[in-house]
Amino acid sequence: MFGTMTVFDDELTEGHELGSGMVGKAQGFYIASSVDGTSQVMAFTAKFEENGYVDSFSFFGVHGTQVSESQLAIIGGTGKYVNAEGFAIIKTFPVTNDQQHHTDGLETFLQLTAYLA
Repeated sequence: MFGTMTVFDDELTEGHELGSGMVGKAQGFYIASSVDGTSQVMAFTAKFEENGYVDSFSFFGVHGTQVSESQLAIIGGTGKYVNAEGFAIIKTFPVTNDQQHHTDGLETFLQLTAYLA
């Protein structure tokens, strides 16, 4: 639905498989930015648990919901990633019913691979 904002506070895990170890949190929002629902503007911070959530990356960009992967800009960071620049490739994986996992909305996992300049 065009213009709908969704706020999230999700776990970051080592892999996209259920049961992967948690490495941090992703906190931010996305807005349905196309009338047909095929894109979302995303802005969020990935905070890493290792040093008490001191280290983080900030992301901004458009995620295409109907394509296998999209790119987001890395627009900064904190801790050892202060002033980080680069991009991330975001891939979408569906959650299948045999994984016995309850979700509160969309049945997907997102995988981010970050590349720093």
